[in-house]
Amino acid sequence: MNGIERPYTLPEVAAMTGLSLRMIERGCRNGTIEHTPIGDGTKKQHRRMYPHQVQKLLADRAKRSTANVRAVAAPDPDDDIAAAIAASRQLHTRRTGLRAA
Repeated sequence: MNGIERPYTLPEVAAMTGLSLRMIERGCRNGTIEHTPIGDGTKKQHRRMYPHQVQKLLADRAKRSTANVRAVAAPDPDDDIAAAIAASRQLHTRRTGLRAA
């Protein structure tokens, strides 16, 4: 063997990292996730990721998740409008699992 490990398929990468396959495929298509396209032509691209690319993906995700942490100021208890907005955002998050903007 020449020291280079075999490339992983995207479903294998999703299983190893715990990220969704759809998120990885979308990132590969729009160029935000480094990968190696295998195959010729543009109709069918087989996307693979080598171990160093998987490690880079995990490192980028860890860096991005710590950079996006921001302090949210607690609303003033006397401000009824801010309290209503905060309650609405909490309800939206609980129902959908998504954060409100």
